[in-house]
Amino acid sequence: MTSFAEDESRRSRCARVLAVDDRGPFRDVLCELIRAAPSLDLLAAADSGEAAVDVATRLEPDMVVMDVVMPGLGGIAAARRIKATSPGTVVVLVSTTHPDDLACEVDNGLVDAVVWKAHLRPRLLEELWFSHRRGSGTGISPPT
Repeated sequence: MTSFAEDESRRSRCARVLAVDDRGPFRDVLCELIRAAPSLDLLAAADSGEAAVDVATRLEPDMVVMDVVMPGLGGIAAARRIKATSPGTVVVLVSTTHPDDLACEVDNGLVDAVVWKAHLRPRLLEELWFSHRRGSGTGISPPT
């Protein structure tokens, strides 16, 4: 069991992450993946693009992991709004559509990575965070 001080110290070293998906069961999975990554800390969860923009504006997460297709404001439009106000926020879009098939729909530089939902793992999320935190992001991320 960790002490409160140890827990606070860990949080101060972790990326604060916003998880976004309109479907509750997958949003829960996203939250669990983030919690399982030692260098990531789940800041909040949102159920729409509109809520993601609002939460990102208020809480200023380091990283947003967000579904591409959602009713209303989709992930691409929400990413555009988040990046407009917080260009340093790492935005990772996730989709059931293979990332190669989304490349033409994602503006160059708009998002930091696009990941196929089937390949999401805590380690991959950490690798994306560390690579973009160092400023060496490469855009569309191939499945691992």
